[in-house]
Amino acid sequence: MKKFLFYLLTLFILTGCTHAIDRDEDALSPVVGFSQSGTESNWRKAHTDSIITELEKEDYQVLYRNGFLNQERQIQDIRRFIAYKVDLIILAPLIESGWDTVLTEAKDAGIPVVIVDRNIQTSDSDLYITHVGPSFKAEGSRAGLYLSNYASQSSESTINVLELKGLENAASTTLRHEGFLETIGRDNRIQVTQTLQGDFIRSKGREVIRTALQDGTFNAIDVLYSHNDEMTLGALEALRELAPDKIDKLVIISIDGQKDAIDLLKEGTINCIVECNPHVGWYVVNAVSRHLAGSKIPKEIYVPETVFSDQGDLTTIPTRNY
Repeated sequence: MKKFLFYLLTLFILTGCTHAIDRDEDALSPVVGFSQSGTESNWRKAHTDSIITELEKEDYQVLYRNGFLNQERQIQDIRRFIAYKVDLIILAPLIESGWDTVLTEAKDAGIPVVIVDRNIQTSDSDLYITHVGPSFKAEGSRAGLYLSNYASQSSESTINVLELKGLENAASTTLRHEGFLETIGRDNRIQVTQTLQGDFIRSKGREVIRTALQDGTFNAIDVLYSHNDEMTLGALEALRELAPDKIDKLVIISIDGQKDAIDLLKEGTINCIVECNPHVGWYVVNAVSRHLAGSKIPKEIYVPETVFSDQGDLTTIPTRNY
């Protein structure tokens, strides 16, 4: 009976039915609706798998929806979760703003919300119970610290940086930018002379770097600082195609820690990768379980992360599964 009811609930979600249904609260394990922003990278897929796997280990029923990088789609998915009276909603938001209305609807329905990965901006912090994810500003600061240390050993009078930014209005983009600028600001030789938008997508990173190479604006660049590995890999594809001689002259700093990027770090193509840890499942489930048990949890729960660089022992990097 339990499996049949869950199958029915899942079927309603997948078919897009929007009317509310009643379910037997005693017949099912707690039901969690999980709205993921997309599947644009191996990092994102690992993030999704980590959360779902850990929830299912603890016997939560998981209703998963892929937002396909579309905020309106995510909002509609949350409304479906509300209609089906889930016990809790997990939201991995695409961008920072625009969530107040639907999260107010969840609050009015008595459904708690946990934000994962990117943060949101809201006029009412009570619309969600906690945020579980990286400290994006710290990631940007770590990237800046690597470059500052590199510059301290350089005799160059100027160090020009091209910053390849992520999706506009995403917390990870804003905070990685701010953390990086604050840290490199201690050395006036380091200047971000060009900023391009790659939207965290490999093909977009390749496209904007190709354009910069073709119009000559890349010529004076000493450092490529990229907000994620997917864009870094796309940028390297463009460089290999149009200007392979520039790769060895560049300092390349990336964020995430995907296997393909770590391999390039070990080869010497990439100089530094600031880890963004996708394995958040245990921390998310711990927060969910504590809240449903009536315990108070912190408003921010940061996951542990590190830095991999050509200044460390690359043989100690754990095997990457993403």
